[in-house]
Amino acid sequence: MMTVEGDPVAFLQGFELPAGTEIAIVSKNSELVRKIQRASSTRFGTVREVVARHVRKVRTPVVNSDAFKPDARSQALLDGVRIAQEDLHQAGGAYDLEQVRTLMQGVSRQAIDKRVQEGSLLAVPGPSNRRSYPTLQFTRDGAVVAGLKTVRDALPTSNPWTVLNFLAQPDDRLSGRRPIDVLKAGDIDMVVNAARRMGTQGA
Repeated sequence: MMTVEGDPVAFLQGFELPAGTEIAIVSKNSELVRKIQRASSTRFGTVREVVARHVRKVRTPVVNSDAFKPDARSQALLDGVRIAQEDLHQAGGAYDLEQVRTLMQGVSRQAIDKRVQEGSLLAVPGPSNRRSYPTLQFTRDGAVVAGLKTVRDALPTSNPWTVLNFLAQPDDRLSGRRPIDVLKAGDIDMVVNAARRMGTQGA
């Protein structure tokens, strides 16, 4: 098999083959095939077969894109973060550190850090991995809702995104109310009981 670049008719005119040689032509240009057939048949006898088809070179990619796709577990983790961020958006977004300091009458950064560590203030990872403080945990006067730490201690997880999801989503154990709304209404024990039963089958 021979690949011809340029004018194949001119190539054949300067190419010597024994009389009666059979030629098979593979080309995606049907007009060119007929031109070659006419030019070659007088010199090489009958062109026994003319194949006109689209020829495509299959190139092996230099980079295997599949190697960069996250596996099922990694994709689930990514989807979980996206869902959690949507929960945050639906719950009213979040304050940054300086906004929280303003709400809490100028308390120090260290005091806020201490409250986060002890569980009486909820913080989630924000842009550039800086802490963000969901707005739903604050009352109308800027105070942190009472009972938050007790509820967090009752939950089977300390993951801040899971805590946020629990607080922000309607709960059948609370007659379809959101735990954060029940907390703001002062019914701490009711939310604590719901938190303890979180993840329990049939609860």
